[in-house]
Amino acid sequence: MDAAKLKEDVQAASRSIQEGISEGLGRVQETMEERVRRGADRTQSVLTSMNEEFGGFVRESPIIALGGAFAVGYLIAKVARAFK
Repeated sequence: MDAAKLKEDVQAASRSIQEGISEGLGRVQETMEERVRRGADRTQSVLTSMNEEFGGFVRESPIIALGGAFAVGYLIAKVARAFK
């Protein structure tokens, strides 16, 4: 086996490895994109459901909702002052 043949074999192996890595990275990217897309869809669904439930609660009990909003605002203000 001469040096030229050895060099050609090494280059061919290198190209093969690079192609395999590229294909693997492409599959990983597609998988991650799909998982992120599914997670975003689930999050949107949960937030929509929570918004509908909260809206229903506010319509049914506006005074309690207003009192709760005041209490939460008061607590946030207390915490914000504590960290000043």
